[in-house]
Amino acid sequence: MQEQSEALDILDRLREELNVSRGGFFSKKPDIALCADLCDKLARVLPDSMTDAERISQKRKEILSNADVVAKNTIRAAEEKANKLISETEVVKNAQIASNRIIENAYTQCDNLILRTKTHLDNLFKEMENFLCSTLAVVRTNREELRTARLDDKK
Repeated sequence: MQEQSEALDILDRLREELNVSRGGFFSKKPDIALCADLCDKLARVLPDSMTDAERISQKRKEILSNADVVAKNTIRAAEEKANKLISETEVVKNAQIASNRIIENAYTQCDNLILRTKTHLDNLFKEMENFLCSTLAVVRTNREELRTARLDDKK
């Protein structure tokens, strides 16, 4: 930064020296030796300034390149995370669908089991009813026989 300021000072002094000659016919002529000395000083200062400017320009390019890499990596990471979340969402969605199927299947099996149980109980009750009816028929028959035998005994 100091070289840049020094280079600008040298250029200002050179301009002043060269502008002196514009005054007309009787004006002072520029000091050629001073101008040459200023040009030499400028030539010594400028390479340092040019080197600094080149270094700054290169550093700027590196910073921009690094920023670009970081930005691309951030975008890639965000895309990967988004894809992972989408994938996880799909897994959850598929799991919910599968669980709904399992629940529906369980309800269907439960309904079938209840129906089979009711049918089995109805068959058991029917057999019990038939057994009881046949037992009742035997009891009636035995009572009738007993009544008939009792009446025969009274005679």
